[in-house]
Amino acid sequence: MDLTATLNKSPKKVSKKLITGCLVASLALVSFWGLSSIGSEPKIQSETLRIATIKQGDFNVKVDGYGRLRAKHQRLLTSQSQAIVESIQLYPGATVTKDSVILTLSDPRLEQDVVNARLELARQHAQFKEQKISHKSQLLERDAQIALLKSELENAQLRVEAEQKLIDKGIVSALDFKRTQLNVRQLKQRVEIEYLRQAQLKEMQQERLKISKDLITQFELNFDTINNRFNRLTVRAGLNGVLQTLPIEIGQSVMPGTQLATVGSIKQLVAELRVQQNQADQIAIGMPATISTFGAKITAQVLRIDPVVTDGRVMIELDLLGNLPRNARPDLTVEGQIQVKTIENTLYVDQPQDAYGFKNKDIFKVTPNNKSALLTAIEFGTLSGNTIEVINGAQVGEKIIISDMTQWQEHNQVSITK
Repeated sequence: MDLTATLNKSPKKVSKKLITGCLVASLALVSFWGLSSIGSEPKIQSETLRIATIKQGDFNVKVDGYGRLRAKHQRLLTSQSQAIVESIQLYPGATVTKDSVILTLSDPRLEQDVVNARLELARQHAQFKEQKISHKSQLLERDAQIALLKSELENAQLRVEAEQKLIDKGIVSALDFKRTQLNVRQLKQRVEIEYLRQAQLKEMQQERLKISKDLITQFELNFDTINNRFNRLTVRAGLNGVLQTLPIEIGQSVMPGTQLATVGSIKQLVAELRVQQNQADQIAIGMPATISTFGAKITAQVLRIDPVVTDGRVMIELDLLGNLPRNARPDLTVEGQIQVKTIENTLYVDQPQDAYGFKNKDIFKVTPNNKSALLTAIEFGTLSGNTIEVINGAQVGEKIIISDMTQWQEHNQVSITK
């Protein structure tokens, strides 16, 4: 075999007709595919779409929020002395009255202080009684002295009268008569002086008794203060409601001021709703609201607007009005709506996906035959909950697709199939 001849042998020529036929067929397929693509509409099943109808009427603008119920009245129980938690009678969630015992503390030093204060107070009372008896004795002595002087004065006055009759007969000398008269004057002065001394004694006694009473009052206040601290070792709720927190345990040593428990009212509650910051500007104190406890609805009123913004939200405090449902309790998770205003006779619709207040958005509007939807620019206004105001681009009674249509935004029209 001639290897060189074999290698140099030229291949067979491909038929020109075959090549031309393949090219024509390829062009025909491409043209057909392009023509079929042009003007074609995506087909979407109606059951996969959420369609809403444009409505007209008074549009209630509401601001939605979520939060919890909180006791309107709360009481923080703290330790008044250094003590040890001896026993715990109630735990968080328990319903309490103002006299309910929550826990008991122990402080031996405070117990001894109470005993000492009681003994000192008793001693002051005994001294006061002794002082009153002494004062009575002193007054009796003064009374006796005055009675004696008055008796001597009467005798001297009788002597003057008798000597007055005998002096003319010469039985009594003039000198003796004058001495008797002098004695009367001296006795009168002594009686007057004794009355003055008696009045001064009474005044001094009253001042001393007042000082003693003030001293007793100080000891009573000291005893009451120590005794109140001792009584507070038995920690009572002090409020009708529910025990909310108890951040201690048996055997724990507590210092003065340590938080022992928190008690909150259960019949008087407020709601703390957190709303978006950009919606909070529409809210004012006194606006009506509704709270949902996932079992009942409660009418409410805006009571306070917290000035602090946390995580893009503002806390709105609502005062609950009327009777509360049975499931209402502190820390219960709730939802709420605050009625901001009413826009009269306007168009509104359920909020489409990714549509926001005072923004324009391309939305698929359903044709009258309900078989297709055309992409239409719609101008939206105020957003209220899951409902939004329609300003331009749609009429009452028309239908729009409010479900997510992001994947079809490149098309101006879609077909709706059943």
